[in-house]
Amino acid sequence: MAKTRSQIKLWIRLTLPGIGQIGPGKIELLREIREHQSISAAARKMNMSYRRAWLLVDDLNAAFRRPVVMKWIGGKSRGGATLTPTGEKLVESYDTVLARPATANRALLDELTSLAVRR
Repeated sequence: MAKTRSQIKLWIRLTLPGIGQIGPGKIELLREIREHQSISAAARKMNMSYRRAWLLVDDLNAAFRRPVVMKWIGGKSRGGATLTPTGEKLVESYDTVLARPATANRALLDELTSLAVRR
């Protein structure tokens, strides 16, 4: 029987002292904004209110020296949003921070999976 990869996933939240926290939810919001070029479309995809998504984007933009998301308003194109280079770097860095311990601890995670009761 072939051995399957562990389904255990690490959940990492970064705490920026005096600024706030960045975790999988905010990173997923950034990914959805990148994909849809829209805060409202990203919010809909995540079953989140537009207001909540907008506030999270504002929090992220305030947490960094340069904005993470660039927004434009209205007109014929109805506005939109895109990740800035800072936003792209944030997503890339978060993914790296998440991948390194998962890779380094793969054997332990696989062992824990084998000990767990499947439901």
